[in-house]
Amino acid sequence: MHFKQEHGDEEKMTTMCSYERSDENISIRIDACYEELAKQEEIYLEEIEEDVRMILEFEDPPPSPPQQSLDQKRAEAAEELIMGDSDDPPVSENVADEWLNSH
Repeated sequence: MHFKQEHGDEEKMTTMCSYERSDENISIRIDACYEELAKQEEIYLEEIEEDVRMILEFEDPPPSPPQQSLDQKRAEAAEELIMGDSDDPPVSENVADEWLNSH
């Protein structure tokens, strides 16, 4: 039995099995060919798995900060509305606190 391994442009390993017809048991040689192909397939799959793992780790975004609760967002929006913006006349702190506590 002859094994010929080739490394192509895409780094794929190919095994070509050939055998000369003789009185020996051909099925043993075919099994050896299949075993060699299975080994190469396992190596190839391990390389692909490692590549995919590296891609996923690289593209995995960092954990985002926890989202504000809806109540927090509402409270901030209410405070912003009550306090107004810089164009509005100032509201006393007592009045603002009273409005915030009542809602």
